[in-house]
Amino acid sequence: MGVVLKSKEKEVSIGYIGFGFIRQKIALSYNEEIGKIYKKAYDPFFKGYTDEDNKYLDKNLPKYLDEFLFHSDCDGYFTSKSVKEIYKELIKLNPKFENENIAKKYNELLELFEDGKRINLY
Repeated sequence: MGVVLKSKEKEVSIGYIGFGFIRQKIALSYNEEIGKIYKKAYDPFFKGYTDEDNKYLDKNLPKYLDEFLFHSDCDGYFTSKSVKEIYKELIKLNPKFENENIAKKYNELLELFEDGKRINLY
């Protein structure tokens, strides 16, 4: 099982777990507290994730970073405006990946978002 992000010209395919790992590292690189809270959302039963955590994220995450982190990873799309704004947020961050393959996939994602074109998720 995996996630495919696709524009008309490019496609990035990432395993479901790898995509989740990338998003967790993005949240952590934005802010340590946000990273800790966001990681709780990946618990299969949302163990420890509270309404207060959700309110904190709503208040402290920039709109388009929030859209990227919480967008359905099953299907849907990012509009070209969202893609451009998400890229502006991602380019400010410097997530650290221990796994070289995950780091490569993150760079491919950045390139996809840099194009600024609508991205479909499958």
